[in-house]
Amino acid sequence: MFISWFILICMGLIPFYIMLPDKSILDLILITISLLSTFGLWLENPFIMSSEFLIWQSLLQWLGGLTSILIASFLVESVLVKNKLQNDIFNIDNFKIIFIFYFLITILFSLIFFCYETYTFDQAIRLSMAMISTSNSFTENGTILINESFSIKIFMIIAMIFGSIAITLHFKSFNYGMISYFKSTNFISIILFFLFLVFLISIYVSNNIKVNVYDLFIDILFLVVSFITTTGLIPENLNSWNILGNFLIFLMILTLVGGAVNSTTGGLKVSRIIFILKFIYRELYKLGNPRIILSKENLSLGNNTSRIFIFCILFLFTIFLLSSLLSLCNVSFVDSFTIIISSITNSGLGLLNVSQIDYYPETFFEKFIIFIALLLGRIEVFFIMLVSSSYFWKYR
Repeated sequence: MFISWFILICMGLIPFYIMLPDKSILDLILITISLLSTFGLWLENPFIMSSEFLIWQSLLQWLGGLTSILIASFLVESVLVKNKLQNDIFNIDNFKIIFIFYFLITILFSLIFFCYETYTFDQAIRLSMAMISTSNSFTENGTILINESFSIKIFMIIAMIFGSIAITLHFKSFNYGMISYFKSTNFISIILFFLFLVFLISIYVSNNIKVNVYDLFIDILFLVVSFITTTGLIPENLNSWNILGNFLIFLMILTLVGGAVNSTTGGLKVSRIIFILKFIYRELYKLGNPRIILSKENLSLGNNTSRIFIFCILFLFTIFLLSSLLSLCNVSFVDSFTIIISSITNSGLGLLNVSQIDYYPETFFEKFIIFIALLLGRIEVFFIMLVSSSYFWKYR
């Protein structure tokens, strides 16, 4: 896994070294890692991007997202959940199926976006690759502010959701049809919960700003989906109304939660949060019913949850540690906390934009911290600590 990421970084770095000879090697490494981690493009000064740069940028984001799905996320889950999957869905043949599936989904959304006169075919492909990989770099000027039509935003939302869905659910849909998505109670519950949440936020915003209710609902829905999938795009209307600052903590929580495991998203992953909530409910139920006899399934739930608790604690501790280190570089702790959350969740510059933080790592120490945050968020800290231990190699 580490070799594959090292190869991807070297592969991504060489073309940028040719295209951007004025940039330092550290800046080029930052550009490469930020794209491969699906964080998006992180530049000190915007510049006019060549067509070659835009193509390579999109390809790196797409490959980084798929590498995370096929290698890193699966390996982490195989460690976090002791019981192996009964069906061997992660063999080489099924890797090919998953790759083909994502390739076809990317082409499908490319054709959908190309149907709009707004996009040329190469622009449609770049947009599709960014949405499927839940990254945010596809425009010529590198902006994360979106000012698209009503229907295009809907298709962008659907594409981001596709990228944030667990690979196992995609695999089931590939074998048993689209109905598999709607048979997942967790998936349906999450969708309904966030639709309700978007409805409440829309009511709140509509009391302060008089706009078309449908446009407002879609903009809020786009914002919520963008941050829960750690894409980090922002509707330009919401940005121009200067209301996003009121939702900074809420958006931080969304990015920390993230999408599903084995997906292109970052964060703790919503399925792990659900897992912990089920564990808490089970423990509270046991307190109220001390004589109840638990099933074997519920007993195994406790074993798995302990591992997931450890991962969450390590993830949050890493944020605190890296924020503390970054605050040594003339950055306030509050700003450094926001920067590290944005980096380790691979959610792009969206949070920094909402927080009105204009930051670019200048020194080697700052860049090194950001490198660590981006890679830890992509590969996941728990897995890195495990493969670094002798226990892991002794019992594998």
